[in-house]
Amino acid sequence: MVALRPLEATLADVCFCHWPVARERVRAAVPDWLAVETADGDAWVSAVAATVERVDAFGLAVSGPAELMTVRTYVRGPSGQRGVAVLALFGDDPRTRTAVSELFRVTPGDAVPRVLPTSERRRVLDDGDHRLFECRYDASGEAVGLPPDSLASFLVDRKRYFATGPLGTRLVGSIGHDPWRLDRVDAAVTGAPPVPTELSDDMTEPLVHHSPGVTLSLAPPTFG
Repeated sequence: MVALRPLEATLADVCFCHWPVARERVRAAVPDWLAVETADGDAWVSAVAATVERVDAFGLAVSGPAELMTVRTYVRGPSGQRGVAVLALFGDDPRTRTAVSELFRVTPGDAVPRVLPTSERRRVLDDGDHRLFECRYDASGEAVGLPPDSLASFLVDRKRYFATGPLGTRLVGSIGHDPWRLDRVDAAVTGAPPVPTELSDDMTEPLVHHSPGVTLSLAPPTFG
């Protein structure tokens, strides 16, 4: 008998943009009960933009397709568990946006992520008046697994997320998936998604990764 997951999201064309930032900048943007994690001497903030082909709850499709972007940083919980803290979330489909925002305990932003219908892949984030972020990229080659203990593994492969509930409740959720696979990508990025003010001055040229996709099993957070 196959166990049905509470929430599964099937992602395709996943674009990761990672900015190195000063540790003290991230410290000011995340709850005090989380420790900021660093790699190569820096803390990191990542925008993860993807096409959500479908979202299933207990085996039944509840939404999709949709465009979604999350902005996250890398932290450790009180017991030393590695995970992410989600700083912002944007989506073009109300049902998908609401489901994911409730999971991560993040208020969705007003800007809308889109994929432009051009010969090259272009992911953008618009607020109605301005284009805040744009990533043009060309992904090619066979997707391969992440080398263990690499910077790519640090930035892409996370199995937990942390959130703060009512009255400061500490929450920990889990993310299950098959191993991520990345392909070769050439990218040009302009702008950046909205982030807490203390981070914006540090976000310059990002590192970009791309994956053809993966299916995520997302467990609701519990007391951490």
